[in-house]
Amino acid sequence: MAQTNNQQRAAHAVAARMAHLEWNNTQLVAATRADPGTIGDFLNGKRWPKIGTQGKIERALDWPAGTLRSIAAGGPAPEAADPVGGRRQDRDLNDDALRFRRPDGLSDQQWERVKDGTREYIEWQIDRAAREA
Repeated sequence: MAQTNNQQRAAHAVAARMAHLEWNNTQLVAATRADPGTIGDFLNGKRWPKIGTQGKIERALDWPAGTLRSIAAGGPAPEAADPVGGRRQDRDLNDDALRFRRPDGLSDQQWERVKDGTREYIEWQIDRAAREA
């Protein structure tokens, strides 16, 4: 089902936040671990995501839970530059997710190889530090 005007405002707010973070759809999909079709359909105004996916999007963008539903109900959209939830500065110490910004010009295969190599290097550094401790 097509989105309402306020749901479209929410999708535009997400797109604005993505632009501020210099993210593309692939990076939002990776950050949320949501279905790429769901993210694409949401951003293109074709459908509204389920509540679980909304939460994933909000967490990825550092927005408080319920932000998308609030916008869809006619509430204000956060400014693109503001991490409304403040999580970037106060990141949970248990959050071990790695986030990458994809440089322009890399193929999907090259990008995956770079990310995999980086993860392996970081894991090696962690193991080394743990042995030295």
